[in-house]
Amino acid sequence: MTREKGTKIAIVMGITGAGKSYLVREISGRDVKVGHDLESCTQYVEEVRCQIDGQSVMILDTPGFDDTNRSDTEVLTDIAEYLVSLYKAGYRISGIIYLHNITDPRVRGSSLKNMKMFAKLCGEKSYHNVVLLTGRWGTIDQADAVEKESDLNENFWKEYLDAGCHLDRYRDKNDLVRIFKTILQKPPVVLDIQREMAVEGKALDKTAAGEQINIELSNLKKKFEAELAEISANYNNQTMQMKNQMDEERSKLQHKLKRLEADKLMIVDQHRRVEEASKAGMLEQFRKLEQKREEQRVEYEQELERAMAERDENLRESARLDALVKFNRAQRSYRNEELGFWGIVGQVIIFGLSVAIMFL
Repeated sequence: MTREKGTKIAIVMGITGAGKSYLVREISGRDVKVGHDLESCTQYVEEVRCQIDGQSVMILDTPGFDDTNRSDTEVLTDIAEYLVSLYKAGYRISGIIYLHNITDPRVRGSSLKNMKMFAKLCGEKSYHNVVLLTGRWGTIDQADAVEKESDLNENFWKEYLDAGCHLDRYRDKNDLVRIFKTILQKPPVVLDIQREMAVEGKALDKTAAGEQINIELSNLKKKFEAELAEISANYNNQTMQMKNQMDEERSKLQHKLKRLEADKLMIVDQHRRVEEASKAGMLEQFRKLEQKREEQRVEYEQELERAMAERDENLRESARLDALVKFNRAQRSYRNEELGFWGIVGQVIIFGLSVAIMFL
């Protein structure tokens, strides 16, 4: 059910270091942790509730797909599960902001990857609710900023702008208030990832975003395997010092390959996970995790029922959102336990691969 009244939802996305958390803090007036370098301070989807021009708003601050401490697969899983729970709770998204740092000297590969994932998550039908926003205009020469903006529009964002996304500049809080007022007035939308998983019943790896992650993982695997092959081919002709350096580099590449295989395992559908868990002799542990998730779902539904019984509309809406936020935080705890579980399963399944790599 789409809610025209009550709390409206806006999402802020973008690469690590773009200034997402700072933007959320400035528009909301809330104490949001802000990073000061390329290390992400937002590890999960964070909910910030505030009032904008008299409208109750919940802003979702998201981690980037180049997170320093978590893989892209983990980030996608967290964002996807959150958005699906939001959809199932009856909330629709009014605005989506993709933030880019205008001071970046060039568009990095991580920026392109982030933008591709953003596009796959949203889907073209929601582009009219998307603002491609450039920030930090006050820290750069204006002529340089305009030139960078033109380069973005012509060479990197053109297909998205042509398809309906809007372009804007974030220079101060007045800009943010204007932008949020505009997007919050738009008819809310259902994102592709929500439609694919909640409506069509697709597993994450079968969605457009999941398929994009798998493409990225496959490309990285080919790259690492080529680097390992090059090290092996040149190994015998090197000095002892160089061999030690090459051994260290090979160890790093082997670790990266193991992580890639674990990420691939994580993103496959649940049926495949159960099969692999059974093969590894860990089905009972998997069932306990699933039982815990079901208990969390039942608790959420009970809290939701109590919230809907509240007579005052504003209190009812607030209690409903509180129940959803509590549920999503419980799901994050479940996700951390599940990641630990699948890390063990992944180690068992890819052990043969890692042994083979050692002898390359």
